[in-house]
Amino acid sequence: MRKSFKRSTMLVSLFVAFVMLLSAIPVSFAAATTASSVNKKVYISGNSYVQLTDASLIPSVDGATASFTFEFYNGSSSPINLVDYWARLKTKSGTKYTLTLLDKANKKNVSPKSSTTLTFYSAVGSKVTMDQLILNFVKFDFSVSGYEKTIGQFTFPAGYTNDVKAGGYRAVKIGGSSVNMRVNKTTVGKTVDNYSVNLTYVARNTSQFGVNLPEYNYYIKTAVGLYKLSLKDTADQNLLLAPSVLNTIELTGSIPNTVSTSGWKFIVTQKVTAAENTQVELPVVSFVTPVSVGNTSTGTAKQSFTDANGTYNVELQSVQRMPWNNEDNVVAKLAVKNSSSTYLPLPDLTGTMVLDDSITLTSQTVKNAGDISIAPGATTTITFIGKLQTSYNWKKFELQLNEKSDKDTVEVAEVTKSDVTSIYSVAAGNVYTQKSIGSEMGVKITDVRTYSGDTNDLYAVYLDVTNNQSRSKTMPQWTGYFKSANGNYYDASFVKTATTITPGNKEQVIVYTKLPSNVSRDGLQLLMGEAIDDSGLLKGTTGTPTGYIRGVLFGLPAETTTNSNKDIKVGPYTVDLTQFSVFVQNELNVVINMASTVNRDYNYDGFTPSKLQFEMVYEPTGDVLWTQNVSLESQADNSLQWKVGNNMNEITQKQTENKYWSSYTLNVYEVFNGNKKKLFSKDVKFAPSYNWLDEPNN
Repeated sequence: MRKSFKRSTMLVSLFVAFVMLLSAIPVSFAAATTASSVNKKVYISGNSYVQLTDASLIPSVDGATASFTFEFYNGSSSPINLVDYWARLKTKSGTKYTLTLLDKANKKNVSPKSSTTLTFYSAVGSKVTMDQLILNFVKFDFSVSGYEKTIGQFTFPAGYTNDVKAGGYRAVKIGGSSVNMRVNKTTVGKTVDNYSVNLTYVARNTSQFGVNLPEYNYYIKTAVGLYKLSLKDTADQNLLLAPSVLNTIELTGSIPNTVSTSGWKFIVTQKVTAAENTQVELPVVSFVTPVSVGNTSTGTAKQSFTDANGTYNVELQSVQRMPWNNEDNVVAKLAVKNSSSTYLPLPDLTGTMVLDDSITLTSQTVKNAGDISIAPGATTTITFIGKLQTSYNWKKFELQLNEKSDKDTVEVAEVTKSDVTSIYSVAAGNVYTQKSIGSEMGVKITDVRTYSGDTNDLYAVYLDVTNNQSRSKTMPQWTGYFKSANGNYYDASFVKTATTITPGNKEQVIVYTKLPSNVSRDGLQLLMGEAIDDSGLLKGTTGTPTGYIRGVLFGLPAETTTNSNKDIKVGPYTVDLTQFSVFVQNELNVVINMASTVNRDYNYDGFTPSKLQFEMVYEPTGDVLWTQNVSLESQADNSLQWKVGNNMNEITQKQTENKYWSSYTLNVYEVFNGNKKKLFSKDVKFAPSYNWLDEPNN
């Protein structure tokens, strides 16, 4: 009977122990098929529990690192000794791994009504997946076989992930503070060899005290491994996260473009000191990061791309060929539109021209003066200039757009427009209006004049350039050619000032060339554009042009000739010659009295000072009796100076030889670069007090 009683007592004890053991195993042991069941609280007593809050597996040099974080909450009224608790890790096939507790020295106990985190980690094989692992949370108990009992067991379903979904956030513990983190923006551009990655994440400290961002490491996890990202601003390495402030951290990196972009994840890790002062890299948070590589599709003039700043729409508006020396400048005009809702910086674009898929032209980028940013919905233009021999005619033209990103260059789009765009033409007498940002102006041909010389004639065109901006500015420098009716080009020289032109006012520009006498003036055109050098657009009068943009063909009016002493046009001045008399005094002195009224158009802020030349000549022999230069407002050597208003001069010239004839011709010229244009002519004789200008013109 006694033996039977003892056997029965032992069976009852075993049954009770078995029932108690079953009651200690959490539901998650049997139903760990979703993230919610994996992270379910497991109670170790009535009010105290342990909860798995994070389970991660990331590649490492030796294979992979598995890490698990528990929240241990003490809901009782007395401390709980953490030395009594541990975690065990094994695979379903029975392979065991030794877990290490992070910061073990400070994980001694949990005070009543408080919690702490326990992070365990271990190296595992490179091919191990989460669904192959079994994680046990145990309590040491020397009253049971093996001296420990399982408090909770956690398994992971196939495809289990603790990643933050796209657009979501995760609260991360930094010291005693809770910091919400999420990915804000990811842009990926494609270069010849790599993907250029720009990623921005934001962090907001939801606690009451500031905390410094730890020295995290950042990676993009791809199907083939991890690629490290670097901080754009190294000052963000230990950025102070003040309470409630939304902080933005920008990262950049590159990944070989042979790597698939599918399934990318953004992983934040932290190196921590482990046993024996070794370091281990543990995951902090992982974000699902869908990416879209910048649009580099081909075949159209319109494309769009997104960089770290925002989204831009680009359109290849025109491709032109402009003559320059013995080559053509290929000028591609690109419109850039800000498709975002905030101001965007002007993208730092370079362009490569590809002709017929075989010829590559490196181009110069020219931006509009003053362009720094683009308003939401606004558009500006960027011009790309390459050089090409004049005899080559392409069938296919593509412009590859690349954006400079730190030390790398990223191809962001490719646009095409194979037809050559005709150069914009303006008929004689019409105004050309330029609306490009920083170059708002109007240009009009006002006059054409031929200045005769001893060896060559100068053919000159006068332009009015009006400042259509709301601010004073120095007008652009110009360069270009005269184009004859049969298509020949002749170098054009430009005379302008560096004067600042006020809004609505004008600058007078003179364009001239030594035109061969056998070139017909009929059908002659002026091709001109805003001059550039290697640094961009030229202003004022300094610098040597290497080409031009925004070329325009101006039709030229026929040259007109008048012979009147009234309304003589000289630059911005109008001169009325009101008196001219001449007589001989004491046989050796010629006395000349001359008078004028000078008016000035003050709408011209900039112009080249003009000079008149008067002469009396006996035309049958070419003998010149008298010559006098007259400057208008400006002072020049050996010149009279006429100011605005009425002017009167008496000039006495002593004759050294007898050049007296019965009559002479008074000629009035405008002098330009040593050549002369006759403006007025009148037959005169010696007659005291007789004003020859009172007579009708010849």
